[in-house]
Amino acid sequence: MINSAAKYLFGLAFATLVIAVGVAALVRDPGAFAFLVGIAACLAITGVVLTGAGLEDRAPVYFSPHDAPPVQLVSGGPSRAPAPSPWPFVGAVAGGFIGLGLAVSSGLVIVGVVIGVLTIAGWMSQAWREDPSFTPRQGAVVSGRLLTPVGLPVMALVLIAVIVISISRILLTLPRAGSIIVAFLLALALLVAFFALSSRPHLTRNSLIVAAGFSVVILVAAGSVSAANGYRTFEHAPPAGPIVEVAQNTAFKQKTIIVTQGELVRISFDNRDRGVYHNVAVYGADGTTPLWAGQPIDGVHKITYQNTFDLAPGTYTFRCNFHPTSMVGTFIVKPSSTSSTTP
Repeated sequence: MINSAAKYLFGLAFATLVIAVGVAALVRDPGAFAFLVGIAACLAITGVVLTGAGLEDRAPVYFSPHDAPPVQLVSGGPSRAPAPSPWPFVGAVAGGFIGLGLAVSSGLVIVGVVIGVLTIAGWMSQAWREDPSFTPRQGAVVSGRLLTPVGLPVMALVLIAVIVISISRILLTLPRAGSIIVAFLLALALLVAFFALSSRPHLTRNSLIVAAGFSVVILVAAGSVSAANGYRTFEHAPPAGPIVEVAQNTAFKQKTIIVTQGELVRISFDNRDRGVYHNVAVYGADGTTPLWAGQPIDGVHKITYQNTFDLAPGTYTFRCNFHPTSMVGTFIVKPSSTSSTTP
């Protein structure tokens, strides 16, 4: 007899096979078709294995109403009513983060998904505790074997990661001096908050949960807004060697490059023309003999070329291979300190 699990697997296999046929007809992607057919085959084989294993459904099957036992009626009352739950509100917050993240940043989507997973876990836990068959002994066993050794460390790591990432997003949007001041104030606020909590040992667990949740929401919201506003820029020292910039009028801003014979040279090249290919290439003095060519870059992009020009000291030409007439400059190779060659 085919059990329910095998029936679900066969149904999924059939649905996957239909999708594979649709992909083959519309997209004409043989790789995707083969992948989906493989998934359908795996599902079907698993269903056959479950059927052959002789597994039966735990729920009994009655072929007539007379074979079924009488229905047991359970009287309801205030004790049977479900307790108020905060999880619908938390789930709505998760949905809000996901919706806002789709419009602002992928980081908010990740936060929303994490909150959603926690919401599902908490909601299922509450439903399990409110089940009539639940006993405190069962709850103690689950808590001792699963929640305490696994759940608490994972939740602590997730909470620390959320706090650290949120605070770092806030500090990265501020100037250097402002970030130092804000970091000091946050550290002072944490110290005061922990002192206040330690001085009131009779606070209930619900009060601590509400305070912690409110603080985390404020930090995540502030970090998300800060990330959406952009981070401050960091000024780095330019690399050794000449810098060539490309203006928007398809011309080199720097017309002369001076290098030393036999030394490693770094040329920082900045393409500022959107949708246009540029590069830096060195030619002989006549401008026709190619000696070295840098990698082309497309559109607004930066690249740093590195090369050792072991050329005879003298004057050469550098240009863009895509605009050889408008983007031209002078390339000068100086003799090294150990070289006796004269230009």
